[in-house]
Amino acid sequence: FFKKMGMEKLRFKPTHNPYTTPSLEIHSYHEGLGKWVEVGNSGVFRPEMIRPMGIPEDVTVIAWGLSLERPTMIRYGIKN
Repeated sequence: FFKKMGMEKLRFKPTHNPYTTPSLEIHSYHEGLGKWVEVGNSGVFRPEMIRPMGIPEDVTVIAWGLSLERPTMIRYGIKN
């Protein structure tokens, strides 16, 4: 996916999110900005986050998300 969007320089960073543990950020280098920008996030939902939904605590629920605007910016060289 990332390679098709023109993102070949990737790095993965452990992070803290209030709703998932462990959590991971995905960064891609933006040549136009000259810096790394976050393009995705993921993790495993903490039990207290899924309990209100009636999901048993022995069930592992993963979460992930990819931003749409940042990969588009990188692909088309948008600097703003």
